Amino acid sequence: ITASLDRAANEHGLMYPPDPASLEMSTIGGNVACNSGGMRCVKYGVTADYVTGATVVLADGRVMRLGGKLRKRASGYRLLQLFVGSEGTLGIITEVIVKLVPLPRFRATAMVGFATVEEAGAAVSRSLAAGHFPTAIEILDRGSLELVRDKLPPGFEPTLQAVLIVEQDGNDEEFVRLDLMRMVEVLDGADNRIAQSSLERDKLWDARRSYGKVLMAMPKNFFAEDVAVPIAEMPEMIRRVQELARQTGLRIVTVGHAGDGNLHPTILFTDEQRHLVSHAAAQIFRDALSLGGSVSAEHGLGALKRDFAEQEHGPIAIELMRKMKAVLDPDGILNPHKIFPEQPATDEFLNAMPGWMPNPNRRPRRAELGL
Repeated sequence: ITASLDRAANEHGLMYPPDPASLEMSTIGGNVACNSGGMRCVKYGVTADYVTGATVVLADGRVMRLGGKLRKRASGYRLLQLFVGSEGTLGIITEVIVKLVPLPRFRATAMVGFATVEEAGAAVSRSLAAGHFPTAIEILDRGSLELVRDKLPPGFEPTLQAVLIVEQDGNDEEFVRLDLMRMVEVLDGADNRIAQSSLERDKLWDARRSYGKVLMAMPKNFFAEDVAVPIAEMPEMIRRVQELARQTGLRIVTVGHAGDGNLHPTILFTDEQRHLVSHAAAQIFRDALSLGGSVSAEHGLGALKRDFAEQEHGPIAIELMRKMKAVLDPDGILNPHKIFPEQPATDEFLNAMPGWMPNPNRRPRRAELGL
């Protein structure tokens, strides 16, 4: 379990940076298969940045060991990175060697509210351009704020359309504190709260961390998606999602890792609305691509998104990917019918959708919520 690795590392003054929201349920193997990220991506990167070695069982049963504990290697192709993010379609990873980093001694956190989503997006771009590289910049739109309003600080402006939760870490307490304060000034929100203690910091994060739990407790089904767009296009992407909600009558709320343009639109729907979901999801994917983005930032293509792979990568890249798959898995026995276009994604694939949660009051079929 991802969180177990991080906690074990913490005991030695170290940490494992990738932190998907599902880290208490997701496995390291699953993270490697999808190249998962998380809230700390903006500063620390994704899973691929921390996998230095792996043992892989190939489709024909041969065992291959890749990488190791070296910091540098320039001998041959980087086969290790080919398997990270391959969704189990090229080989079965049975062991990985991961890099740990020193655990920062200090953290500083703030919540900054904005009158519009556009202002929030512009603030993120402005902050990064000013040279601030925080540990995390999370965004919650108006719909998601309504879901977690009980977790917002008392008196926090109720008419805000978006909130950013920002955090900085490091080993120099004064630098961490001052850098966060300067960042809050640059963000220039309509309302802000800076945590004055670890307890207050945890309370600010409750609004984001409780998001998945709130969804699980709701009577509606939900489908959590995963797209990425250039940071400058993030407000437009959220605006399009909100317009889609108005057009379809579906309730769609959005949270995301604003620091790297990774958004998680979540569709809430009744059983009667189920037929609308795959079409709404497809529109979200098309919108992301039209803005120069990706249909998956950290969840992978799976079955649902495979028909968008060629739109994103182009026919030449898909042809090369198919050839690599054929070399490593000629009989197509490893996680078949994933990644490559085969037939249109329809409601029959809904149960295979990443993030699709039938009846939140029952145990999830998929541990990886990835919200």
